[in-house]
Amino acid sequence: MLFGIYLLVLAAWFSVSRVSDSMEIVKSLVFLILLAILPILAMAFGAWDGVKEGFSLLWLLAPFVCFLAPMYLFLNDSALIYGVGYSLLGFGAHSVGAFHPCAPSPAGVGAHSG
Repeated sequence: MLFGIYLLVLAAWFSVSRVSDSMEIVKSLVFLILLAILPILAMAFGAWDGVKEGFSLLWLLAPFVCFLAPMYLFLNDSALIYGVGYSLLGFGAHSVGAFHPCAPSPAGVGAHSG
């Protein structure tokens, strides 16, 4: 799901960049996407998954891997560092969501026999 949304957001930017006459708007949009929208998406999905599924180390790599294909399709190698940042933000939000009081506890933890 995260991969699809990353792809759709960058595809929308790419289509706007093709029809826009102003390069300033295109540059502003790509920085808005890279510095605001994609990190918020990584944190939102990370926290949601943490609450629903519990803790997983997979979130250290998931946002980075999901960002690779859209990055190579629409951007260039210099955007690779953003994928690392998305992984760190997503993992941090996932950890907060996983250890939130309403998150499911591991089997046997907090279970009372009665």
